Amino acid sequence: MLKISGKASVNLSLIISGAFFAVLAVVGAFLPPIAKALLKFPGEITSRVETTATDNLLVLIAAYFILALAVLANILLFTLLLQVKAENVFSKKSVSLIRGISWCSIGVGVVFAMLTYYFTLSAVIAFAALFLGLCVRVVKNVIEKATEIKNENDLTV
Repeated sequence: MLKISGKASVNLSLIISGAFFAVLAVVGAFLPPIAKALLKFPGEITSRVETTATDNLLVLIAAYFILALAVLANILLFTLLLQVKAENVFSKKSVSLIRGISWCSIGVGVVFAMLTYYFTLSAVIAFAALFLGLCVRVVKNVIEKATEIKNENDLTV
């Protein structure tokens, strides 16, 4: 298996996170036609045959809300990576950033769960996002406990 150094890994993650900002910007620019096209898909993708202008608006609002949560999560992730690069992992700020990322993921899961009214496949995405949010919360709890132990050890010495 390919193994790269910790410093290179963090730098690569920062580059990927930066590229993800660009992808989110492009998606944001083309979100209205994407949402409209998704509502017109027949069969298993959509659960409704006819859609109204209100349906289009609700799906577009949900899509922009998901996009906003994705941008926020990416900002938090980028900031967390900067914390890691500065070797400041076990800190209250890092725990707070991880907490924010988990809530963004849970928020995305909730919005996708609501979109199951229009798209049956959204249930799978909602489950995945909610599970990811749970996993990130577990990591947050581990880092938070490790931070407490580190702070106690720092005071002891």
